[in-house]
Amino acid sequence: MDRRELVFMDSTSNKFWNIVLEGDSHTVTYGRAGTEGQTKSKSFSDQETARKDFEKLIAAKIKKGYVDADSATASTGDNDDIVPTLAFRSILKSDDIHQNAKTFIGKRIADYDPEKKAAPGGKTVYRFRSDWEEANCIPHLIHFLETDAAAEAIGIVIGNWAGDDSEGDPDEVIDLLCEKRDQLSSLKAIYLGDIVSEENEMSWIHQSDVTPLLEAFPNLELLRTRGGQDLAISNPQHPKLRGLICESGGLSAEVVRSIGRSEFPALEHLELWLGTEEYGGSSTVEDLQPILSGELFPNLKYLGLRNCEFVNDIAAVIVNSPLVQRIESLDLSLGVLTDEGGRALASLPTNGNLKHVSLHYNYLTNEVTKLLGKLPFKVDLSKPSHMDDDEEWRFVAVGE
Repeated sequence: MDRRELVFMDSTSNKFWNIVLEGDSHTVTYGRAGTEGQTKSKSFSDQETARKDFEKLIAAKIKKGYVDADSATASTGDNDDIVPTLAFRSILKSDDIHQNAKTFIGKRIADYDPEKKAAPGGKTVYRFRSDWEEANCIPHLIHFLETDAAAEAIGIVIGNWAGDDSEGDPDEVIDLLCEKRDQLSSLKAIYLGDIVSEENEMSWIHQSDVTPLLEAFPNLELLRTRGGQDLAISNPQHPKLRGLICESGGLSAEVVRSIGRSEFPALEHLELWLGTEEYGGSSTVEDLQPILSGELFPNLKYLGLRNCEFVNDIAAVIVNSPLVQRIESLDLSLGVLTDEGGRALASLPTNGNLKHVSLHYNYLTNEVTKLLGKLPFKVDLSKPSHMDDDEEWRFVAVGE
């Protein structure tokens, strides 16, 4: 009997897929994590045919982004509750930008309701947000912090903190979380800004200095932010942070440079949405040199330089970066990569650890797409944007 257990996690789903091969038949069990799932069995004319189909189905799932359950949940140390790196994935596809996260760190997200008893054991991650009619974010968060569930919370999601005030910042939320840090003794992951365009465009979101969160929560493993205006990391150091995600329509050079001088020795996942100059993106490829040098982040597995208007410049230098020899995933999706950058990426090293490159939603011709498809690792070339000779009409996925 042969068995394979795979899982898939991102901001919208947390799924499992298991298959067992016995003789001339196999059985597949699949579904949402935490459920028994559905089961389907299939018989074949002989054992060889059954094995070929077994291997074919596994290969198809891995191509879609599934990974072995053991590698996804492996712990690095004595902490049994460590957040799996796979769960650090934020938005994978351009279509996901317009919807609120459904999962966070592999757990289901639910809007907090003070009228209902909070789920025990940290099984649910609660989101706190205001809407156009009621400013519930702070009151609901205060209520939650006084419950027993707060001490078991592994993750917290902060949505629209400002209600109908599009220029409001999260300072009050940050202050409250830091003040009540003792009530959040299990907290390992924070998502600050689960805000969709119907509430506030990504580039209009006013952020803040997130350093107090790093200082208040010494066991924090993942910090994800959305919105570039006023975002700062004035003291970029944390001994246990394993994932840092900054989504924006324009990330300032100051933030990029701050990360370039950071002390995050445990960092495994770094994802920066660099954006456009029109909406505050002031960095250049030179600002990324401390990151690309490979001297920072000895444990980095995933590097995402996404939603970027100068991604061709990145492509030209990253092929010679010592870092790209070490990482497993390179994500240059959601940008304006053209054939110039695509041809440069055809020289990516094939003798390192690189297993996956995402070029989803870029500007590549069929010719260069075929060239990149010959690389000996998975290259996501899905949903290419319309190629136009006029550079003025090429846009990143999120520019507003």
